[in-house]
Amino acid sequence: MSTTKDNNKKPRDNQAHNAAKNIQYQENLEAGKHSYSKQTDHK
Repeated sequence: MSTTKDNNKKPRDNQAHNAAKNIQYQENLEAGKHSYSKQTDHK
């Protein structure tokens, strides 16, 4: 079976992508998003 490759594909800079996601996540944390403030129902 022959392998087909797209050699014209641009290499993806995953480190820069993850750094941008991390910055966005930190900004959201400071804005109060993703906070674990849900009341639990343990009795």
